Amino acid sequence: MVIDSPLLPSSMAVFLLMSLRIGLVITLIPGLSGRSVPNQAKVALTVILALMLSPFVQADTVALSRADRFVLALAHEFLVGLALGLAVAVVFSAVEMAASIISFQMGFSLANVLNPSLNLQGTALNTLYLALASLLFFITNSHHLLVIALQRSFDTIPLGGARPAAGAEAALIELSAEMFSNALRLGLPIAGTLLVADVALGILSRMVPQMNVFFVGLPAKIFAGLLLLALTLPFLVRVLSDVVTRELSQAIAQMLQVLR
Repeated sequence: MVIDSPLLPSSMAVFLLMSLRIGLVITLIPGLSGRSVPNQAKVALTVILALMLSPFVQADTVALSRADRFVLALAHEFLVGLALGLAVAVVFSAVEMAASIISFQMGFSLANVLNPSLNLQGTALNTLYLALASLLFFITNSHHLLVIALQRSFDTIPLGGARPAAGAEAALIELSAEMFSNALRLGLPIAGTLLVADVALGILSRMVPQMNVFFVGLPAKIFAGLLLLALTLPFLVRVLSDVVTRELSQAIAQMLQVLR
């Protein structure tokens, strides 16, 4: 599988292995993972990134040209790409979780709509939060950090050289804990206030039994939630910017540490 072309790496095996790792990460990037982006565009982006990063990747092209070594390397690269994609997905799942918590408190969970980013049913607030996170991801140049992280991943984990460390389970648990922590950071100001409103409505229903709390409380909670969302939007943007930059970099670095 060794070729000689100025447009491709010296070994097609290296190029295919790099494309597999990069492609799995791209399929989980917000804004690119949905059906709104054609698969041809994702493949083209994967090929471009593989060509850009190939001069910086050192690999044993002769060994990878062997069929047995190449098949084993494919399995390793699938593991690495899936792990790095999981690190990206966990960060943005925190954003969706925060929106789901707020939507439940506001009553938006009664009417679900299609979420084009994940091809799942969700609320309008889920779509808003994920769209805002995706926008900040590109505005803050976090996609540049992701490309740098991909390049460094080939230095940290050579092609076909992934070996899960002994603390892989603990690292996954820590990533999950960070996801819940980030979700609380994003959703607690609004969800906590609406929880207090629920308690107040419960007390009011005991004081005035004739009042229909559902028909009075639901519009009031929606109005209060939207008002709080407008008031806390600057805070939300700052926290989201921190999540899509610092937290994303830490999640990828942690996953690389596990696989090296």
